[in-house]
Amino acid sequence: MPTGDTPDVVDRYITFLQSHHQTNGQLVTWHINGDSLGWVFGILAMIVLGLILWVWQYRTTRRRSFLYPVDTWGGYTTESARPASTPFFLYALLLTIGMDIALIVGHLIWGQTY
Repeated sequence: MPTGDTPDVVDRYITFLQSHHQTNGQLVTWHINGDSLGWVFGILAMIVLGLILWVWQYRTTRRRSFLYPVDTWGGYTTESARPASTPFFLYALLLTIGMDIALIVGHLIWGQTY
């Protein structure tokens, strides 16, 4: 940043720096970006599928009754002392770590372009 110059010089310098990003994408007045739409619906589908699989896994995991007795007053939502490290949890953890690594490495290589 230039120092000691007039506001006009500083303004032209800032405009010059920002002008590098004026032609990053296609210039159109209005359009639907299919890639972004696909990512949004893909992530929503993954979230819904993940929730369904998590609920199914949570409701079908074997019960451990030696830790403490299972309550019987809750009906379908009865808590039953299930193990914490189920295969679904481990797969979800690995998927989350993989996505985090991909985002971080992608931002380091290509920068944060939106």
